Amino acid sequence: MSKRHERSDATVISVTSAQPGRSADLDSRIARYAWMMSIRIVCFVLAVITPSPWRWAFVVGAIALPYFAVVLANAHRSVTTPAADPYVAPARPSIGERPTVVVPADDDTSRDTPRDTSQDRPADTEK
Repeated sequence: MSKRHERSDATVISVTSAQPGRSADLDSRIARYAWMMSIRIVCFVLAVITPSPWRWAFVVGAIALPYFAVVLANAHRSVTTPAADPYVAPARPSIGERPTVVVPADDDTSRDTPRDTSQDRPADTEK
């Protein structure tokens, strides 16, 4: 017999609906920031190599990318995984109301009083 107390109204939380850990979140932020900074380096190189009209676009990109990289790296990325349906336990069969003692109604009151057994004997036949 289990001594564990169960609540019928409690919902069961699935482990698969848990959010990723802080270390996984930190790793994804670092990776995003590294990608943005590598794009910035490419923008600097292309600003030096390309002719004048494209050069200014790459210079603006190289100047603006650190701001966006920091903002996106510090933004909390909430990866919401679709939660599983909560487990609903099947209904337990119930006995019903408390059983009561049923006493049959006794109309015969002769049981309550002692009987006179002398009258029930057959009369002795005379010899």
